[in-house]
Order: sequence, then C-alpha cells, then structure tokens
Amino acid sequence: MKNQKLNEQESLELITNMIQNTRHNLDMGSGNMFLLWGYVSAIVTLVIIGGLYWSKSALWMWGFWGIPVIGYLFTILVLPQRQKYIKTYTDKVLGEIWGVLGIFCMVVSIAATFTHSYEIILPLCAIILPIGSIITGIIIRYTSFSLFPIVGLLLGLDMMMRILVKTFSYSYWDMAEFVLIVIFVMIIPGHFLNYKAKKKSSKLGE
Repeated sequence: MKNQKLNEQESLELITNMIQNTRHNLDMGSGNMFLLWGYVSAIVTLVIIGGLYWSKSALWMWGFWGIPVIGYLFTILVLPQRQKYIKTYTDKVLGEIWGVLGIFCMVVSIAATFTHSYEIILPLCAIILPIGSIITGIIIRYTSFSLFPIVGLLLGLDMMMRILVKTFSYSYWDMAEFVLIVIFVMIIPGHFLNYKAKKKSSKLGE
C-alpha cells in the first residue's frame, strides 16, 4: 500500500488535532501532577525554613532531597489512578522533555553535593522548572499557561545572578523566593489546567 502525502491543509488539521488531543490529555490529569510536585516542593521548602529558623542547624538543608523522594513516591501512587488515554506524539515529546529536565536537576544536585557547591542547586532548578512549563505552554498553545512561568523564570534568573555576584547565601528570603517560583511555575499552572478541564466538562454536560 502506497503512502499518501498530505496536502498543506490536511497537515495543518493533523497538527491542530494533535495539539487539541494533548491539551485534552493535560487537562484530564497533568494539572494534578503539576499541583503534586508544586505543593510537595513548596511544603518541603517551608518545613526546611522552619527547621533552620528554630534549630539553627544546617543539617536541615538535606531536607531538599525530600522533594524528589516524596514527589516520585506520590507519583508512583497517583499514576495508576489516572485515567488512561491514547498518547499523541506531542504527549510523548512533553514527557521526554520533562524527563530530561528532571534528570538534569538530579545530576546538578548530586554533582553540587559532591563538590560542595550547594548554593547552585536551587537557582539552577529555579531556572529549569520554568523552562519546562514555558515549553509546555508553547507546545500546547496555551499562551496564558506560559505567562506565570515567565515570572518564575525571571525570579530564577535573579537567584542565579546573585550567585555570580556572590550575594546568594541560602537565606530565609532566598528559600522563600524558591517557594514563590514554585507557585508561579507549578501550582498556578496546575490549577489553570484543572480549571480548563472543569470548564470543558461543564460544557459537555450542558
């Protein structure tokens, strides 16, 4: 059987359908994944801030490893409960992008731990996470989805610039700024996706 070539209009329709399907898949469940990782990151960081404030012990800094441990644990528990859907090419691309970014964050954290360059971990992660959310918004063509991560990216760049001028020191404000970044990058976009899903469901129910 010969392969049929698509004309320009058919190609545009195919791309549009793929984007719409990916939006639908994100609306169905990925909003909760954004919220899961966002709230885990924010809560763990706030606990570390509280522990540092009350105990004055730097050992609390090891608590940041709780983010990937708790995050992946909840992801494993949540994933089987998520609604099954047919993955499109764009779904796979987004999955691979976030997978690569997640691995990069882990590699940076491990390398920084071994080289005692702890100050670079939060700023780099604070830049990587917004980039992932911005790419997601661009691929699924949700312009409003990308607006809040851009704010998070600017805050992450602020943290990185302060490392370069040697003014970043993991103060309470520095860690609170990371929480603010997580809110803009993960929590608000997660609620945005859930809102779109709820809105779509209500329209289908009319």
